[in-house]
Amino acid sequence: MILVSNAVPGSHRTLGDAIDAAGEGGVISVGAGRYEENLLLTKPVTLTAEDGPGTVELVAPSGAAVVLAARTAALSGINIVSEDDEQAAVVVGEGRLNLTECSVSAASWTAVYAFGNGTLAIRGCRISNEQGAGVVVTSTAGSSVEESKFEELGTSAIVVAEQGVLTARGCSAARTGGNGICVNGRAQIEAENLQLSEAVKPAIAIEQDASARFRGVAVRGTSGLGAYLATTGEVSLEECVFDDTGRDGVLITEKTTATLHKCAVRRNSGYGIRASADTSGTISDTTVADVAGVGVALADRSTVALERVTVNSAEGAAVSVSTTGDPVLRRLQVQDCGGTAVELTGEGRARLEHTEIDRCGAMGVQITEQARAEVQGCSVRAAATSGFVVNDEAGGTFEDCDVYLSGADGLFIGKNGQATLDRCRLRSSNANGVQLTGSARAQFTGCEFLENEGDGLRVHTDQEAVVRQCTAKDNGGAGMRQLVPTAVLSVTEFSSSGNGFPDAHGTADAGGPAQPAASSDGPGAAPPQPQQKQQTTTKAGTSSGNNATLDEMYRLVGLHGVKRDVATLVNLNKMAKRRQEAGLSVPPMSRHLVFAGAPGTGKTTVARLYGAVLAELGVLTSGHMVEVARADLVAQVIGGTAIKTTEAFNQALGGVLFIDEAYTLSSSKGGNGPDFGREAIDTLVKLMEDHRDTVVVIVAGYSKEMQEFMDSNPGLESRFSQTIEFENYAADELVTIVRHQCHRHDYQLDEKAAEALHDYFEKIPKDGTFGNGRTARKIFEKMVARQATRLGMISDASNADLTRLLAEDLG
Repeated sequence: MILVSNAVPGSHRTLGDAIDAAGEGGVISVGAGRYEENLLLTKPVTLTAEDGPGTVELVAPSGAAVVLAARTAALSGINIVSEDDEQAAVVVGEGRLNLTECSVSAASWTAVYAFGNGTLAIRGCRISNEQGAGVVVTSTAGSSVEESKFEELGTSAIVVAEQGVLTARGCSAARTGGNGICVNGRAQIEAENLQLSEAVKPAIAIEQDASARFRGVAVRGTSGLGAYLATTGEVSLEECVFDDTGRDGVLITEKTTATLHKCAVRRNSGYGIRASADTSGTISDTTVADVAGVGVALADRSTVALERVTVNSAEGAAVSVSTTGDPVLRRLQVQDCGGTAVELTGEGRARLEHTEIDRCGAMGVQITEQARAEVQGCSVRAAATSGFVVNDEAGGTFEDCDVYLSGADGLFIGKNGQATLDRCRLRSSNANGVQLTGSARAQFTGCEFLENEGDGLRVHTDQEAVVRQCTAKDNGGAGMRQLVPTAVLSVTEFSSSGNGFPDAHGTADAGGPAQPAASSDGPGAAPPQPQQKQQTTTKAGTSSGNNATLDEMYRLVGLHGVKRDVATLVNLNKMAKRRQEAGLSVPPMSRHLVFAGAPGTGKTTVARLYGAVLAELGVLTSGHMVEVARADLVAQVIGGTAIKTTEAFNQALGGVLFIDEAYTLSSSKGGNGPDFGREAIDTLVKLMEDHRDTVVVIVAGYSKEMQEFMDSNPGLESRFSQTIEFENYAADELVTIVRHQCHRHDYQLDEKAAEALHDYFEKIPKDGTFGNGRTARKIFEKMVARQATRLGMISDASNADLTRLLAEDLG
């Protein structure tokens, strides 16, 4: 070992002398003291502070303090100081320099510089530079900085430029005059577990064509942006935190492809997250809370998608969409925002799926100007004004939505707005369930207007409005009130009961005393004074009945192949009917069907709807369904089976005979022996031929067993025109079924509970015991029971607690 000391006799007096005397791979022990020199590392040596870190100070009054001119070298525990206002303290252009537990201080544009093919490996160091940056890397060789502190920087703590490559782990940067991390050119950085605070400029800046991956990075107390992402490259932020920034938490712009996963953005003075220009990517499992402006904004042509994003306590809108990129916002949760929860403005386009909005200072969802939105499975509770608003030539489609306790109208459509609602509920609003005004156009199918203070549906427009299969019940005003006479209001199967005023539509007379005029200036109107309750059922308009029944079938979860096959059969029957009415020959048709698939996949429901459609087409006289099993057809005595089978068949004349688990007729299962079952089959075959135009027989069961059933009798295959396969529900479809049960029974499914359900349904065996939809309904019932047990231990459970099912309720 070679010694360097200012005091020990026989030791080298300078570091340069010690390097000249050392061999390759030599270790130089440096005694405590101050050494003024410019250190040129010409050999692969290691210099270490003999008495530990901080006891040795290497000072360069001018020029660089350390320059690497060997393939490798290492410094440990040495304080490196450069007083030159133009030169970096440490310069590496070739080879690899290891700095361990060192302190580097500079007074120029950067403290440490790696370029060319130089490589830095910095660990446990402290780096400061009041005039410039901490570390600048342009080298492609791949440098690393670990467990180090950057303090009192005049500009940025870490800069990766040109085609530089850097890995940073476990570092902190505080009080930087520029960025915490700046990456530009075509550089690349991978950073993990960093703490960046008190930056004057964006704590993270990724620009030009750079790319970056950050995990576990925390940004706090910056006076500018938390992160500025403006690159053509890809940027990934995972488990990162942006707290208390002076402007936006995260700004994504230019052509950046950004992925934010499990991030948190809190207490920001500007936007929480803002994406503009031609940006793309995904923001998922991320929380935005307590921001002074908009929670999440998507503008210009951005296609950034939101997945399971939660916005709490934003002073402005929770989510603002003005982008024409048509992004998907899925499983968004909004709570306690000061403005509108979700607003679409300008020419904004978006699709909202399974969004939950709870308490907002203005509207739940507002679509205005020329914006367009598709809203599916959205729940809005306690909006200060209206739950949904469509205005100013905007358009929206709403499916399976629930609007509850709105401060004004549940839905307001005005100023040339257009809206289509399917299977939506608008209830307990302080004004009307729905108000159409200002030349609005709308279509409602299968909707419910319940317990609103005003009218269930108030129509104050001279434009087209279509109401089909809707229900208005227990509203303070009328179930439906039309204030402007128009010939383009179409009402079909409207059920109205328990309302405070009689319905009035088809006339300008609203009925009832002291009724205020509907406002065309904004959502909401004063509710009418109650009078005698009334009940009506309306059937009018131009829509055909079988379309409504088919709509009911299409609303079933999943079953895409089944719906396609049934629609084809319906069209064949329609064409046959039209040919008959036109005096043309009708080709022979067998309408009997085989439904094959596992239990709980909707076979019984589809059979019932198929019969109803055929009745509405005039193919069947009634369309009713008689459901039987083996026990209803097979007797226990000889000769009795034919009688029982004929009786059941006759009950189904004019409708559908549905035989569940029909394969048991051709096997020994059921306890009565195979011969009696085959007697039932023989009887059915003959009856089906004799009454082929007056009844439809549908046999159902497992796919394999149904094929064996068809092979058991030569006459069966010719009697049944088609086999329709009912596949098992996918996990997401089963979750949707549970959501429907929640919707029907006034529960809300927490998103973590939905994720747990999805995992449960993915893993559950799809064997013979799997019940598909029945299993989903049983799981819902179990969750309700477990919730009751959980809340039974809480004395002050809120109304929100009573309606929300959590992941722990899954068990």
